[in-house]
Amino acid sequence: MPRTPQLRIVQTIAREGPGLIAPLATERGWQLQVTQLWTDQPLPEPQQGQAFLLLGGPASANDCHGRIPELIRLCQHLLEQHIPVMGICLGLQVLAKAKGCVIRAARQRELGWLDPQGQPWTLHQTPAGRHHPLLHGLPDPLPVFQLHGEEVVPECSVETMASSPLCHNQIAALGPAAYGVQGHMELDQAMAERWFAEDDDLRPIAHQARFSQAGLKALIPVGRTLYGNWLTLAARQLASDHAISSEE
Repeated sequence: MPRTPQLRIVQTIAREGPGLIAPLATERGWQLQVTQLWTDQPLPEPQQGQAFLLLGGPASANDCHGRIPELIRLCQHLLEQHIPVMGICLGLQVLAKAKGCVIRAARQRELGWLDPQGQPWTLHQTPAGRHHPLLHGLPDPLPVFQLHGEEVVPECSVETMASSPLCHNQIAALGPAAYGVQGHMELDQAMAERWFAEDDDLRPIAHQARFSQAGLKALIPVGRTLYGNWLTLAARQLASDHAISSEE
């Protein structure tokens, strides 16, 4: 029998947690283990039966100091071994950097609930996304909360599944078991309140906090579907790996 799947969560700063993904994974029988990089905890060594969730933060994937270089080495191992992994915001960018992609400053930072025209940020699915199981059951366009100033440069080794006019790789596949989301669909009420209170990039648009209730009403069902789909894909990958190792 396959062991209980484990979700290893790598968190770079306290305020950017797993949000709605944690209870969703627990409901599905996953065991959660969190590594807090700001406390100098060592990064986990991947083992059979584990999937990884790499969360966001204000660092850059281009940083040559701090924990970023070792995080990139971990991502290289995850990609090489086809270990299920989801990267969110910085997590996506670190995965892409480990793959050899270029991370650059975005033409315009995407922040908060509303775009420069005062409209809710949305992502549009590509043809690849509309036929991919990661996006099964999701609306098109997708609501999203944004908080980033860098982006993954488009290239053929990354399959873009959702995009926006200002940032091409918003939801992407980086390998057979590796995915990333540039925006934040894991957001819950507690995180939204904390981000607007603590994040330096959001303080100038703190007035947008009044849109959080309506924004979360649209966002949370989408986040649960998206990350529920990913947990299903990750569980299937782990079960397949277990079956193969049992035969050997």
